[in-house]
Amino acid sequence: MKKYLALVSALIFVLGFSAVAFAIHAEIPSDTQAVVAKGSTQLTLGGEIRARGEYIEADFNKDTAARSFYDSRVRLSVDAKVTDNTSGFIQVEAGNGPTADNYTWGAAGNGARGIYGVGNAKPGQFNVLQAWILHKGSGLLGVPAGVKVGHMPLALGNKLFFDHTKFGDDAIVFFVDPTKELHIGLLTAKFREGTTDVSDDADAYVGLFTYKGQGFNLSGDVAYVDDRSTTDGLHFWNFGLRGDAKLDTITIRADVELQTGSMGTTPDVDFAGYAFLVGADVKLDPLTLTVEFAYGSGDDNGAADNKIKSFVTSLGADPHFTYVYEFRTPNACGNQYGGLCNTMYVKLGASAKPMKNLTAYLNLFWLRANEVPAGADKDIGIEIDPKIVYKIDKNLSYWIEGGYLMAGDFWGKNADDAYAVRHGIMLTF
Repeated sequence: MKKYLALVSALIFVLGFSAVAFAIHAEIPSDTQAVVAKGSTQLTLGGEIRARGEYIEADFNKDTAARSFYDSRVRLSVDAKVTDNTSGFIQVEAGNGPTADNYTWGAAGNGARGIYGVGNAKPGQFNVLQAWILHKGSGLLGVPAGVKVGHMPLALGNKLFFDHTKFGDDAIVFFVDPTKELHIGLLTAKFREGTTDVSDDADAYVGLFTYKGQGFNLSGDVAYVDDRSTTDGLHFWNFGLRGDAKLDTITIRADVELQTGSMGTTPDVDFAGYAFLVGADVKLDPLTLTVEFAYGSGDDNGAADNKIKSFVTSLGADPHFTYVYEFRTPNACGNQYGGLCNTMYVKLGASAKPMKNLTAYLNLFWLRANEVPAGADKDIGIEIDPKIVYKIDKNLSYWIEGGYLMAGDFWGKNADDAYAVRHGIMLTF
């Protein structure tokens, strides 16, 4: 049974667009249980229960009150293998509505009666997280090809520009594998449906490829976003090219993202952002060392050339490289969860597995803003991010993570340091 489920997971991973392609599936634990439905359909049932607690002091003023809370998340999924060529996947998630993946403890309301009418309420609302159909085969074009339709997690490359894996989008994916090494895909996604007609719709169109060579990988994509909510619309392009190569115990990687297009205003505004990343990992068992440099463009202060030079991002509310900066504070573009926009960092990292059931991570970041107003400072600071994961039992893990940002003068001359710590426990089944 485990071998069969592993083969199914591998098939979905390859033909369903994994992280190196575009659409990313939520992983299904290999120990989930399969049952047979009517018509010999193979159903794999899965789920997840997660509870976390967090303490946040990230407003750069130690005299203000810190935030602390607990939250939980519940997921249930059904993976249906109807035939060797056709399958479907449904996953629901309980949170505080369609744009939250958790519910905060004690925030469900008051269902208690009597003199003390507090508590006793049901938390969370189940929403569809994934619901898609996948059909693949070799009959149409004579080579492996297929189509995937529905609501699914989406991302591009290393997720510098685009990462909608948190909640997903409605999309149609066509893909073909002309050779064993080459994978080509075309995708259209609906970001917004207008309330009256197409004049305020927002759609995306993507073409991508991945190539797996001997000891190296290449991938690239062209993404076009057509948003018709402004007077003359927003017509945005992102071009991504990335690669990695393995040299014995060293893996090197690079990613370049270039942006162009225009936004219809008076006068028109052009996009001219860019970003790049280079990094290397060195495996020295049981230790893995990482060095990484990343840069995202920002707008010139006082520029009057009608250009948006900041690197445009569209990401989920998750940590993208640091735990405090950008995740628990606004980034240098003024956006929380805004990614690499107007940001440069140098990362030194290490991960190790000192015990069978224990994994430890430690990352050090030097952070700078690339463009700031006149008289401001570019020094965001130095951040230290540790994380420890302990496997308590089969499919049951406990972890502690967080970060400490030694605030630079970018936050003001008298800014206090910012920090946050979170711990949690998760059971998958």
